[in-house]
Amino acid sequence: MTRIHFAADHGGHELGRDLYERALAAGFDAQWHGADEPDPGDDYPVYAVRVGQLVVTDQDAGVDAFGVLVVEEALAGVVAANKVNGARAVTTTSPRAAMNARAVVDANVLVLEGIAYEESAWLNVYAFVTAAMEQTVERGRQILQIEEYENAGTIEGWAVQLEPEQIHRSYDND
Repeated sequence: MTRIHFAADHGGHELGRDLYERALAAGFDAQWHGADEPDPGDDYPVYAVRVGQLVVTDQDAGVDAFGVLVVEEALAGVVAANKVNGARAVTTTSPRAAMNARAVVDANVLVLEGIAYEESAWLNVYAFVTAAMEQTVERGRQILQIEEYENAGTIEGWAVQLEPEQIHRSYDND
């Protein structure tokens, strides 16, 4: 079962709680990590880092996990969440963009603005957590390069060598 870690600052609290409740109703292992009540004095970095850390810890343990952060300023939340080693946070404006974020960069944290319409936000969340990364050598190599820079501060150009039978091929009839 897919786990989704939710959190929100004061600017996204109402929408964040609504999305959390929708995820529970849809059968996801939804977990709330934000405040119980809106706090006008809270700051988004605390929630962004918390969600990023929880997602990375779960994924490192083999858990199918994602994060959803709802804040007043989405781009600020993206920057803060991406400070967590292993977090790949994005913000999206459509379900298609959410699916592409998963397919192309294997994003694991979705950041939304608190002023988003609930239905639109839910469609983005659902598309994000149900989409998969493209299983190609090119995508794998690109993710390895990002992780290499994140961990070593350099890109030496990992040469991913796979035999043809190791490459997952997607066909319309799959």
